[in-house]
Amino acid sequence: MAAKALPGYAPPVRKREHSLHRHELDGLLDGITAEGRKKEVITPHANPWHCQAALAITQAAFCCGSVYLKSSLQQAEASSGVIFHPIIYAFLREAIAAPIMIAIAWFTSGMLPRRSDLIRVALLGFCLYLNQLFYIMGIDLSGVVVATCMQPTIPVFTAMLAVMLQQETGSWQKFGGIGLAVGGSMCMVLGGGSGPQSADSGHRMLMGNMCLLANTLAMSIYYLLAKQLVSKYPAMCIAAWAYLMAALCMGTTAAVTVERTGWEMPSELVGPLVYWVFVCSVIGYYVVTWATQHLPASQVASFQCLQPFLGTLLAFMVLGEHPSWWDLGAIGILAGLGLVANDGSKALGPKASDAPSSTSAQKHMRRAGSKALLARPSPVPEEDRSYV
Repeated sequence: MAAKALPGYAPPVRKREHSLHRHELDGLLDGITAEGRKKEVITPHANPWHCQAALAITQAAFCCGSVYLKSSLQQAEASSGVIFHPIIYAFLREAIAAPIMIAIAWFTSGMLPRRSDLIRVALLGFCLYLNQLFYIMGIDLSGVVVATCMQPTIPVFTAMLAVMLQQETGSWQKFGGIGLAVGGSMCMVLGGGSGPQSADSGHRMLMGNMCLLANTLAMSIYYLLAKQLVSKYPAMCIAAWAYLMAALCMGTTAAVTVERTGWEMPSELVGPLVYWVFVCSVIGYYVVTWATQHLPASQVASFQCLQPFLGTLLAFMVLGEHPSWWDLGAIGILAGLGLVANDGSKALGPKASDAPSSTSAQKHMRRAGSKALLARPSPVPEEDRSYV
């Protein structure tokens, strides 16, 4: 016969472990992390050949823009006798393109960079600033042929930096290709300062080649930094933020180095400016960043090799420029690129610090949800109650 409970006496309850069913915990955590999943960037799948075709067209557009700009500069100098400073042109290009890209990025995604990514975004924009500054100065000093022949160093520099940063594994084939490409680029750079031309012309060519070498190195760093951000943000957002930072840097450089009288732009440069803003900046850098989401950074950079052939052909047909013997250093660049591109070593996976922050946020919310659920008192079944 069961014993009756005494009046005013609460029966003791046997302690029970807070064991949670898996489906109960998953249901709660799904609700907690639902908001975090909504903010994740979902990148639609794209066929590799679509990205490759878009990159090829973009590089061809860059070559056409270089020849268009160079011919317009020559026409402006011949008609008015005024030498337009290339830094002003680069600043106007970025100052017009940046607001357009920012508006497109805001209306399509409405995203802003996270505080933890601000330094990386600033470095990305600074590399874009250096790339465009040195490229337009190199075209003005050395010409389109040399400028386009230097572009194949970009994928080689990209592979070299990726190995140094432990993003890719190294091999003797890759190191040999890097050595060939660096030797070829140095041949082209140093060769610009020699020859039968005057000392002033040789110094001008040497400075232009050094600018072009710095241009390729900055673009390589841009590819590596963009690769670390494309898993978190849409391509247009990354390109727009980079352009905004580049415009600020270019405006500061123009204000410090160029006199007020040099800010007047000849009418002959209006057409090239419109072309570079919409074709090379808004569309071109969006395509490059978008392709980086689906292809390895070294493969995206390898499409720079189209520029020597297209640029030399267009410069010969339109500008009357002719390659010199020193430009045969491009053979070493292309040979080195072939070794690097055909290297069998695989790229290393991304570091934990480079993973999307939404993943770490979800883990944090899961831990918090688990603690909250465990701390919540659970009802005690009737069979677990014992009475005196």
